[in-house]
Amino acid sequence: MAQRSIDWLLAARMQANCLARPVNEAGPGGVADVVRRTGGLQAQTWRGAAYAVRARSTATTLADVTQAQVANRSVVRGWFMRGTLQLVAAEDAGPLLGLLGTKLIKDSERRYGELGLPERTRAAAADVLEEHVLAHGPSTRAELADVLVRAGLIAEPKGQAVYALIRYAGLLGRLCYGPGETWVAVGDWLGKPLDLDGDVEALAHRYLSAYGPATARDFATWSGLPVPAARRAITSVATASFEVEATDLFAVADLPGCEEVRMLGEFDAYLLGYQNRFQDLPKSIFRGGGMLSPAVVTAGRATGAWRHADLSVDLFEPADLTDELADLTRFGGD
Repeated sequence: MAQRSIDWLLAARMQANCLARPVNEAGPGGVADVVRRTGGLQAQTWRGAAYAVRARSTATTLADVTQAQVANRSVVRGWFMRGTLQLVAAEDAGPLLGLLGTKLIKDSERRYGELGLPERTRAAAADVLEEHVLAHGPSTRAELADVLVRAGLIAEPKGQAVYALIRYAGLLGRLCYGPGETWVAVGDWLGKPLDLDGDVEALAHRYLSAYGPATARDFATWSGLPVPAARRAITSVATASFEVEATDLFAVADLPGCEEVRMLGEFDAYLLGYQNRFQDLPKSIFRGGGMLSPAVVTAGRATGAWRHADLSVDLFEPADLTDELADLTRFGGD
């Protein structure tokens, strides 16, 4: 097994995660290409997902990301890996939920119990919510809360039960995000029901292609799969292995690595894709509680933090950000 340094590993991971900006296509096609290559992008915020596309492509714009999701519908925003909000390719939505949905629902059982949402209530809510959006189109959280109250499934239109029931319907493959912060029926939105036939080895190969070299625990952390299943799949599809700091890592390619500087948006997939990042993130980037702020990355290593609001930068190490700052302005259409 080849022994490599942490510096090599971080640069290789940066290249695998498309941060050398390999996508040159403009428009929604370029957006969909980025999303497919990365296996999905974090989408807790729409801005975070959009700026993740910019960091991996050279010609897309902020408007293109919205067009890809709302007009072309080549990408879908919903609950996928780890049960968190993600932007995934439309053709991947069904297989991902087929692999992950049941476990994510099971992992949420305790929370459902705390919210007073037994399985019969959740099942009825999924029916009611889907019927409403099919009849009325994209609907806001407040509108769906009123629907649930009128159906006698929750007592009041406020509180976390509303979101939990919407998310439950999403994990079943019945709801996803529509325009803005609204929800729609997946089958109607995409023109057909989701095919929930997923292949764990195909997902493992996609993960290693976009995040490798990595461990089985990294794959389990990224996906939400059980570690034993993740280990079997990773070892089955890996074609290369490396040792870094006494840790065995698997890959499907031996990459030379990306040495460039990149400004990543909030919740970027590159920094959330591993159980072991092989680097510590300062509090200015990782504030705890799952909150991940915009970061400057050089050769795979976090070297600064920045703010969307005014593009102000706090560098921990010297870096030339001239091109990145200009491209951020281009991407936003300013």
